[in-house]
Amino acid sequence: MDLIESYKVSAEAIAQSVGIDAEILYNPDLELSAVKVNDFLEEAAKACEDRFFGLKLAEYQSFDVLEEDLRALVKHAPTIREALTIFVDGLAQHSQTLSVCLLPDGGGIFTCYEAKGVLSDVQGRHDRRVQAIELGIAIACREIKAVLGKVWRPSRVQFRHSSPQNISALKKVFGDNLFFNQDVNALYLTTEECDRQWAIETQSDVLLNKIEDEQPEERGDVSPFILTVNQAVIKLLNGDGCTVQKVADELGIKLRTFQYRLSQANNSYQDIYDEIRLDLAKEYLCGSGLTVTDISERLNFTDPTTFSRFFKRRAGVSPAAFRKSIP
Repeated sequence: MDLIESYKVSAEAIAQSVGIDAEILYNPDLELSAVKVNDFLEEAAKACEDRFFGLKLAEYQSFDVLEEDLRALVKHAPTIREALTIFVDGLAQHSQTLSVCLLPDGGGIFTCYEAKGVLSDVQGRHDRRVQAIELGIAIACREIKAVLGKVWRPSRVQFRHSSPQNISALKKVFGDNLFFNQDVNALYLTTEECDRQWAIETQSDVLLNKIEDEQPEERGDVSPFILTVNQAVIKLLNGDGCTVQKVADELGIKLRTFQYRLSQANNSYQDIYDEIRLDLAKEYLCGSGLTVTDISERLNFTDPTTFSRFFKRRAGVSPAAFRKSIP
């Protein structure tokens, strides 16, 4: 609210324009879907005429507290690595439209951040996620800095979206090691950084202060198992690739058992996989400078024609037409 008002813009008008009850701006106990949060952030950046609205908002916000027992576990984690692992596992059980996963690398870990949503009945106005992504990674970067020191900057921060003309605001927050048009939104921590002691006195406001989750009536009756499958597919798709066998292995269950449990939940691996690929395709088309060929390769399609047919069948328009429709 304070940030938006500093631009002489009405936060209530922005909320109403994306279908949010203005009361939620004044009542922190009310819940709001992550899809609507994304819409609000994109509309706010537009109304305030500030490409870096999300970065500035990171100075005012952090993630919402999860359950008390999870907060206690994170608070007493001995290292940054374990604090992140606990947070990621907890988030996977609570949200279907926010996703954080850890992808090990030879010299450290990519902390990957996804926003908005697959498997959600909530329809959003914006497929672009620039503000939500930069906001989330900026919060994480700032709070990890509280542990590693004020002069610390990550050795790599990467985004799916393309680079703005002037990246000085991003460099101020993240440092010089910025990469755009990447296959995943991520903050990289070296092994040494991951193994640093987690400072208990700083982390109560770290990763746990503001997770916007769906209201029950918006979220629908989605089983914890399906949410876990969704998280596993996103993680594997961001890594070495995703197959039904790899997802079953990731979850530690036999393939036949995995498929049976999906059928019991009236779902299938292919439906989940395709919904996630459609969601990511829209994000690439909205925010990145990647060609249709590049996107088809990243989403594991055999060729651009197959991808275009898939996209048109599900979105109703071709990838090129969808990209042109984005303001």
